[in-house]
Amino acid sequence: MAITRTKLNTVALAAAIAAMTAGAGYAQQVSLQSYDGSITLRGDLLEFDGQNYQIATAIGTITIDANQVSCEGDACPAPELLMSEFRIAGSDTIGVELMPALIEGYSFALDADIAANELNADGSIALAIEDLGGTPLADIEIAIANSGAGFQELLSGAATIGMASRPIRPREAAAFQEASLGNPTDPAQEFILALDGLLVITARSNPVRNLSIEEMGGIFAGDITNWAEVGGLNAPINVYTRESGSGTRTVFEANVMELIGADISDDARVFDDNADLSDAVAADPFGIGFTGYAAERNARAVGVEEVCGIVTQPTVFNIKAEEYPLARRLFLYTTNAALPNHARNLLEFTSSDAAQDIIADAGFIDQAISGAPMAEQGLRLASGMLAAEDGAQLNDLREFASTMLNAERLSTTLRFQPGSSLLDAKAQRDVVRIAELLARGAFDNKEVMLVGFTDSIGRPDLNQALSERRAEQVFEAIVAAAPGGGIDDQAITVLGYGEISPVGCNETFAGRQVNRRVEIWVRDRI
Repeated sequence: MAITRTKLNTVALAAAIAAMTAGAGYAQQVSLQSYDGSITLRGDLLEFDGQNYQIATAIGTITIDANQVSCEGDACPAPELLMSEFRIAGSDTIGVELMPALIEGYSFALDADIAANELNADGSIALAIEDLGGTPLADIEIAIANSGAGFQELLSGAATIGMASRPIRPREAAAFQEASLGNPTDPAQEFILALDGLLVITARSNPVRNLSIEEMGGIFAGDITNWAEVGGLNAPINVYTRESGSGTRTVFEANVMELIGADISDDARVFDDNADLSDAVAADPFGIGFTGYAAERNARAVGVEEVCGIVTQPTVFNIKAEEYPLARRLFLYTTNAALPNHARNLLEFTSSDAAQDIIADAGFIDQAISGAPMAEQGLRLASGMLAAEDGAQLNDLREFASTMLNAERLSTTLRFQPGSSLLDAKAQRDVVRIAELLARGAFDNKEVMLVGFTDSIGRPDLNQALSERRAEQVFEAIVAAAPGGGIDDQAITVLGYGEISPVGCNETFAGRQVNRRVEIWVRDRI
């Protein structure tokens, strides 16, 4: 796998170039050097708190992350004080390939090496990071199990970071709060690592292309046993499933089985690995199973047909926009305890541009922004036409299509916490990402349009006003997140179209939730 090499630079280091000749007479003088050797800073070591160096230089006192530099001099702390040892535990969806790849990418960002990568007898992965001089920086263990086990290890203190392919459940979160370990749903403790699409898969020879949620549930419950019942061949259906407790199965049960009030049949063949399940389905012309997007392999995913007739395919754009009904988020969780240096910096690295490349290379859906022109949005316009209740809504839909005719929709779609006007955790981070792109000039000579939509509950005129207010709220959040004056020259337009363009069915709770959104469109300035 190709991994992008990136330097983790700090403002302090950049500013300290001028201090290279500082303070030759200090009794506690040290020399701090960036790992690539391009910057050297000399001064009096005033304090080391286990995480940062504080040094006195000719230009004043400077604080620098100890993980960014090597230290030479009698006053330097012992290397073992800089070592980080921690355990990451949980979902095999994340732990088998993605997390090791991210740790390797993180080591490259430090200009360091993976000195050891071993498989322990219990199936966990042991990784050691050393700098180019051979000094140990971090020993990291990845314990691979399932999401539930990750939360248990995090709660017990056995793990520093938990991996989960589903959001933490209310009762699990309550256990952390009862143990005074913070609120795991807080953005300071819940990190969205990547996106994934839960795929319902068949063999490529199977003629069935789309299935409704009800049909999927009926098949996995054992109520639908012949492919002819869902438009296929007259042949028995062979069902494949993940083991109980896996994040993949939990998400499938929550999004499919709970909607029909049934359990997965005991007759289903059980697998404890997504890739193995996918290979088994691909080899069975009458098989069906579910797996993560990264494990589709030689099987083929079917489209999801919702109760109102909307069919959504598991494309990268639909998953990034979280409009595919079986899309899911992959998470990393922590407690409120202080993190080891490299654990904290690894979490920060996972949201970097370099990490997005690694996530995509591993077969998952990264959070980098992609675009789709209006020409690729035809299905949503057709759905909007079918959902329109009167001529006024058809006119609004026509106006929307005309406005966006030469525009491109970005995959970043901002949504709100259920029953709240507050942006959810992912949207809060996306706002910062958009603000940074705007400040860097990524959309120079473009008009950026923030376009609000609602579900169909309530009066259409009130929904239109609400959608515009939500778009205005996003605008204000972006301005607040941008550097002072950094986006003053950017053309930003706020629009609201109410309920006219559903991407999910308003007949369901999940559909209404996905319809309450603010989209981002861009077009050339006229």
